[in-house]
Amino acid sequence: MKAARLKSLKNLQVIDIDKPELNTGEVLVKVKAGGICGTDMHIFAKVNAFSHHLGHELSGEVVESKSRDYDFEKGDKVVIDNATNCGVCKFCKNGEPEYCSDIRNLLMEERLSFQEYVAVPARSLYKFKDLSFQAAALAEPFTVALEMIETADVRPGQEIAIFGPGPIGLMAAAYARKMGVNRIYLSGRSHSQKRLELSRKIGVDGIIEVDKEDTVEFFKERNIELDRVLITAPPYTIKDAVSILRFGGILTYIGFSFDGSENVKLNFNKIHLNKLQIRATHAIPNRFFPAALNNIKKGVINPDDFISAEFDLSEVQEAFDYTLNNETVKTIINI
Repeated sequence: MKAARLKSLKNLQVIDIDKPELNTGEVLVKVKAGGICGTDMHIFAKVNAFSHHLGHELSGEVVESKSRDYDFEKGDKVVIDNATNCGVCKFCKNGEPEYCSDIRNLLMEERLSFQEYVAVPARSLYKFKDLSFQAAALAEPFTVALEMIETADVRPGQEIAIFGPGPIGLMAAAYARKMGVNRIYLSGRSHSQKRLELSRKIGVDGIIEVDKEDTVEFFKERNIELDRVLITAPPYTIKDAVSILRFGGILTYIGFSFDGSENVKLNFNKIHLNKLQIRATHAIPNRFFPAALNNIKKGVINPDDFISAEFDLSEVQEAFDYTLNNETVKTIINI
C-alpha cells in the first residue's frame, strides 16, 4: 500500500509498505481523507524527531473487522480517535475515561498516518452517515474545540475571548455562537486575514490583531471583563488572560511548545485574590466525536468554509509545502 513518511525536515515521500495485519479486537480501515494538523506542520517544518508518521485527523471506510465487542461491518463510514482509554483502570471504571491512567496513543504508536489503510482498535472508531469523508475529517479538531468549551464551562450569555484563529479556535467560536454566548472576541495576527475573515462570518463581535494592538489594553479601554478565555495560542498569552478575566473567571488552554516557551511567569496573587481558575484540556482520549459529527451535520460549522485546499496522497509533499507557505484554515489529503 502507499504511505507518506517524513524522511527529513520538509521532506515527505510516498513509499510502498505492507498493509497492516489485524489483531483481535481491531478493524482495518481504508483511509479516505485526512486533515493536516498544526502538530503535523510543526513536525514537518521544525522537529522531525517526534514522529515520521503524519496524519491523525482521519476518516475512512471499514474493510474488515476482528472485533467481537463492537459492531462494524464492511462499508461502514468511520472516523478515528487517535487515543483509546484502557477501560479497566479506576478512572475508566469510575466513568472518567478522559483521566485514564493507561491511555493507548495510536499516534505515538505510529499506527496512524496519511496512508491507504490503518489497523486500529474497534473502540477507537465512530460511525457516521450523510457526510462526505472530507467533512468528517473535520470532526477530530472539532472534538478538541468542544472539550475546550466544556472544560471552560462556557454558558449562554457570557463574554468570552478566544486566543488563536486556527481551526480549533474558529470551531470553538462557531459552537459558542450557536450556544448563545453574548459576545465573542478573537485574537490573532494580522497576516491571518482569511481566518479572521472567517471569524467575522461566524459572528465574532471583536477582533484583536495582536501585532498591531495590545490585547490587555483592548479590553481595559472598553471596560470589558471576560467570563472565560479559551487559549489555542502560545503559552505566554496565559499572562494576558489572567489580566483580563473577571473575578471568578476561567481560562482553558491547549497546545504544545517545543522551544522552551512553555515556561511562563504568572501573577499568582492576582489568580488567588480574584479566584481565577486555569484548566488544561487535551482531548486524549476523546469523548466528543458523536457530538462533533452531529454538529457538522447540523451546519454548526460549514466544511466549505474550513477546507481551504485538497490534495491527493501522491501530492502530499505539495500539500505540506502549500500549507506552510500559504494561509489556510484546513488542508485535506484525499487517499
